[in-house]
Formats: sequence, C-alpha cells, structure tokens
Amino acid sequence: MAVRERADAAHNRRKILVTAQQLFRDGGVDHVSMEDIAEAAGVGKGTLFRRFGNREGLIGALFDQLTEDWQSGALDRLADPDTPARERVLRFVGELFDDVVLPGGPLLRALENSSRSHANVGRYLLWHGGLARAITEARPDVDAEFMAHAILGVPRAEFVDLLVGTGMSTEAVRAGVLALTDAVLTAPA
Repeated sequence: MAVRERADAAHNRRKILVTAQQLFRDGGVDHVSMEDIAEAAGVGKGTLFRRFGNREGLIGALFDQLTEDWQSGALDRLADPDTPARERVLRFVGELFDDVVLPGGPLLRALENSSRSHANVGRYLLWHGGLARAITEARPDVDAEFMAHAILGVPRAEFVDLLVGTGMSTEAVRAGVLALTDAVLTAPA
C-alpha cells in the first residue's frame, strides 16, 4: 500500500520545486546551491536533503515534475481520434520542444552523468509508443516504430544546444524539428 504524503509535506515539496525552478531559470543550474534554494523556499537545508537526498535528487525531481505536468495531457491529445493524426503528431512534437526540451535542457545537462539517467527510459518509451501509434495512423506505409525514435531523437537538449551554439535561434531549431516531422508524415512512399 502506497504511503500518502502529508499535506504540509506536499506543500513544502511543491514550494521547493517551484522555488528551485525559478532560481535555476534566473541564475543557471550550476550557480544555485541547495542553501540558496532552502533559503528562498523558507525551509531548512536539512529538509531539502531529507526530502531529495542530494542536489541530483532535487534536479531529478524537478525534471520529473516538469515532464509529468506535460505528459498526461500531451499523450491524451496525441491519442485524440477526433483530430487528424498528422496534426496530433506535430502538436505533440511542438509541445515536447516548448514544454520539456527548452525548460528541461539545463536540468538534463546537470543530470547527464548521473545514475538517474536510466529513470528517463520508461518515460521515453511511453512517449515513443504514443507517437508510433499516431504515426501508424498518419502513415501506415512507413516503419512507425523507427520513425518515432528518429523524431524523438531530434529535439534533444544537447542537439538544440549544438545548433543554438552555431548561431541558429531556438525558433529556427523548433521550426526545423517540426518541418522534419512533417516531412516524415507527408513524404511520398
């Protein structure tokens, strides 16, 4: 039986995550300490360490919250039979870019060599499965499993960083990701 989180603990957890997200966004993940987060959230530093274990645990929890906030609605919209499959796929990829890749990029970079990286595999497979089903609807003549992997492989934080580092704007990268996705969905067989 799952242990239910106390209301005050849930409130503190959410407050800490919101505060950490704001501090990381404003100051950069590498320049914000656990002490900075505890002070800004109005909790003891010990509370942070008891709750999240360490900095990596806090960053991982923040990325988990970011993806969970987006994922359920996104997967529901991706499976909506009242919307054409092509539109659903493009919306999903655009939302992934806007709601996960851009705000989550700094968090993922901070977790690059961590033991938590395997935790994202399950989430990826869930997204892949939904995307592959929608691609199958839009293009039954292509290998939807592979195409879903290929599409999800493009809007990755390190790839976006590389392109932005060469002078592309994030808007141009986003437009390119969507153009590539659309090409997969509309190219001749």
